[in-house]
Amino acid sequence: MLRVSKLTDYGSVILAYMAQHPEQKLSAASLANAVSLPPTTVSKLLKIMANNKLLYSTLGKAGGYQLARPAEKISLAEIISSLEGPIALTECNVKKGLCHTEEHCNIRQNWRSINRMIYQSLAQVSLKEMLPADDRVINSIMLSG
Repeated sequence: MLRVSKLTDYGSVILAYMAQHPEQKLSAASLANAVSLPPTTVSKLLKIMANNKLLYSTLGKAGGYQLARPAEKISLAEIISSLEGPIALTECNVKKGLCHTEEHCNIRQNWRSINRMIYQSLAQVSLKEMLPADDRVINSIMLSG
């Protein structure tokens, strides 16, 4: 079964909430409360996403976290890669030399093609498209008006 980890799922929930409030600087505590996740988990994810340039972090009393780019410029592939590492269905798609049969594997190229298609599909879905339909309408009105 292919699936993302709980942390990646939680990270996407946090980012979606932030995309719904793009003009606000949000603290880890307020985000944890808003998305009903443990504060330690939210803090951990915020640090990872800030280190991977998905978020800006501002210190101080008026500090907090904001999306580094508009939600339509952040792809699902970026989110998953920043929290999971390289998107790869098989080890040979991550780095050469991880699989002891790769030199004799006659299907490696097929796995690479499939992996590339999945990555491209995820890259075409933006964070904005992950928002609930009502929020996408509200945000598009706010952006155009």
